Amino acid sequence: MADPADIAHLLRRTEFVARPARVTALSALTLEQAVDDVLNVSLNGSPTVPSSIAVHNSTSGWEQYVEAVNWWLDAMVTRPRPFQERMALFWHGHFTSSWWDGIGRSDHMMAQNQLFRTQGLGNFRALTQAMALQPAMLVYLNNNDNRREAPNQNFARELMELFTLGVGNYTEADVEASSRAWTGFNADWPEYQYQFHPTRHDSGNKTFFGTTRAWTGPQIIDEILRDNPPKKEVAARFIVRKLWDAFAHPGAPAPVVDALAAVFLSTDLDIRATMRALLLRPEFYGTTARQGLVRTPIEWMVALLEATGLVANDLGASWMGERLGQSVYNPPNVAGWKHNAYWLTTSTLSARGQMARNVTWRIRTQPAFANLASMTPAAAVDHVAAYFRIAPLSTASRDAMVTTYQNERTRTSWAAPVSLLTMAMLAPEMHMA
Repeated sequence: MADPADIAHLLRRTEFVARPARVTALSALTLEQAVDDVLNVSLNGSPTVPSSIAVHNSTSGWEQYVEAVNWWLDAMVTRPRPFQERMALFWHGHFTSSWWDGIGRSDHMMAQNQLFRTQGLGNFRALTQAMALQPAMLVYLNNNDNRREAPNQNFARELMELFTLGVGNYTEADVEASSRAWTGFNADWPEYQYQFHPTRHDSGNKTFFGTTRAWTGPQIIDEILRDNPPKKEVAARFIVRKLWDAFAHPGAPAPVVDALAAVFLSTDLDIRATMRALLLRPEFYGTTARQGLVRTPIEWMVALLEATGLVANDLGASWMGERLGQSVYNPPNVAGWKHNAYWLTTSTLSARGQMARNVTWRIRTQPAFANLASMTPAAAVDHVAAYFRIAPLSTASRDAMVTTYQNERTRTSWAAPVSLLTMAMLAPEMHMA
């Protein structure tokens, strides 16, 4: 049987929240069986994007954005196996495109979102090839108008620097050759649908990674991720580091990188197999990993929704995301979001306080809190901590909350239970992934 503490940690990192029923069920299994259960996203069926946001409506851009944000956050809460959405969120921060930075279309952003959902646990090379030809990426990194007369290097550079290899593993000549290879793989105004235009493509020879031939864009990806073993190994190590940073803690130990890269390569870049190996690493359950990540605003909002029964629209997620520091479908730049201290600023923590207070007033009359006033301060704190899935609290957090609640109840008994809810949502444990 698995350790319930390990299962709770596993679920917080893969399913956003350690739901008590899930912890109980998976704790009756071995750790291997529990991980396989988390990975069994087939139980979600074949989720699709709602028709109302799968098409572009030029007169309802903001309304479509609001619906798209609410729909995705609610899906993160309600999927039987939320790991599918957690992986889609990871790829959204890796292969970045931004709704409000050049794209401005629901159809293209939601098509990209669906790609991450359906292929996020598949083959990394196939995912990369599909991503490269989607309108959202073509427009965001300017390959939509990349022509032989004036090659645009944006996508060619980021493909290597941020998506597959990392800085220092290519030359400027490789960027130039790749940009020429990607000419003609365009998406024209006004619909920006992908189309290959042979007359815009530079069909001449280019030298890429020392090989001279008439490279095309998709062949560039195959060279990096299939046909050039040294580059494929570099890419494998680059991606497993990013996965470890996102799911365990920033800065993967060298033995972990070696082991996970070996799995990634031996399975020809299979994401599911690599994630299974990652989630079974003993280091994933160590102290450094357990204490290694701050919840992103999206993860924090999902945790609030799951605990309270509210829906994303109740939180104002579409407009509060910017204040919190993580606006869904709008990474800050092509490098995506960072970790930990990135979320801990005066303004973003103030926004969390604002949202916590909003949630407090929405849930304060729930039956779960009807008897707080009759409980001892310690019992009330424990009850609310369990409600928000953050029990057991650390001794420091629990003592501080008990003392504060007891003092406030002495001064203003009617307001103390309400303030306790806000306090719990802002406790350190609520912010730890």
